[in-house]
Amino acid sequence: MENAIKQEQQNLINIEEKEVSFFDTFLRSKGIKWRKEERESKVVVLSKSLIGYIKTPLRKITLEPKYKEVNITHVLRLYHYVYSYDGVQDDELLDVNSSTQSENIVKAFLQKLHENIPIGILQDYFVEDQESKFLKGKVDFITTYKNILKYNEYPVSTEVYTLSPNTAINRLIKGALLIITRSANDNRMRALDLLGYFNSVDPILSNANEFLEEIYFDSKNIRYKKIAMEAAMIIDSLYYDDISGSAGGESFLINFDTLFEQFIQKVLIHETNQRDFSKWTEPNILGKEYLNGFVLKERKYNPDLIYKLNSEDETRDFQASAVGVLDVKNKANNIFNNQDLYQIVVYSQMLYAEYSILISPSFFYKKRTVFSIDNSKISAQDINSCFIDIVTPSADAFKQSIVDFIEDIYGILEG
Repeated sequence: MENAIKQEQQNLINIEEKEVSFFDTFLRSKGIKWRKEERESKVVVLSKSLIGYIKTPLRKITLEPKYKEVNITHVLRLYHYVYSYDGVQDDELLDVNSSTQSENIVKAFLQKLHENIPIGILQDYFVEDQESKFLKGKVDFITTYKNILKYNEYPVSTEVYTLSPNTAINRLIKGALLIITRSANDNRMRALDLLGYFNSVDPILSNANEFLEEIYFDSKNIRYKKIAMEAAMIIDSLYYDDISGSAGGESFLINFDTLFEQFIQKVLIHETNQRDFSKWTEPNILGKEYLNGFVLKERKYNPDLIYKLNSEDETRDFQASAVGVLDVKNKANNIFNNQDLYQIVVYSQMLYAEYSILISPSFFYKKRTVFSIDNSKISAQDINSCFIDIVTPSADAFKQSIVDFIEDIYGILEG
């Protein structure tokens, strides 16, 4: 096992000639551009926001979290919270233990699925169009009458409800199983065996976490909740290359920065009683670049979170305004750097915001601080920092850190 070489903002991987073909395919599959000069120099440059591991035909490369206090289990807990956690009944997802290690996800998924199949595969009723000799279901009488005049053998055009395993959860399960069958280890045979139970299911093979968020879990399907969550994680984060080799070309990557932002958004949008936090579905125009009266480019801005947004403020000529703007930065050890300060000052100016907050992770309870701008020309005089402890060992402690964080946020906005 080898670790990537850590630089200030990136990880460097020196590769062998026999690994070039693998990285060509792998990086393309992940949407990561491999610059020509880097490829020729046999170097892969990856953002430090990516964590997990990459198995090439020659070796395994580990991408560690950017902080020494954080390991993969802490990051996976954020993942579970964002995509699956729905109250105290899911507390096991928030405990930090070895079973949540990324390399155990496939084994845990297959084992839980194997244990649940004898109890029964999920099925549901779906509407299906049918041509029949008999009146049943919801009949289209006009079409049926035309078919009778044509002497069709099956004249009745109808809609009937049929019991099918093609449920949303099963679609995630099949997608994950199909991906696992590309591996070159023992998991492949187990996945092939389990696939036989899902022959008539349409698999989900991309954007699985977005699909997962639309699933409603109730008493009928709750036993499959963790299985569905792990299936979505496998579909979106696990990669198998077809290149043969001792390592099998297996890789698992999560973008820690994006995940931390999604975590904070879920906490403040969904876990606060007032429901005063929101985010834009798309950026707003900051300004435009012109040449001879023609627009060359547009620049946009988009705060991570907005507090008490007024989309058409009468006192501001019906422009958007907000009481506060919040920007999430996965920078535990580098708060209030110039770039982040400039960015949130612009957000505050554009939205006439009274409060500005930069949010960062921490590794213990850390009190909020204030950066005061010594310039009366700027309306945002104070920039606040606020922190949330992400390395607590238990579900209860983690939930308490969320409570403390929410209290600190409101202490700024309403203090």
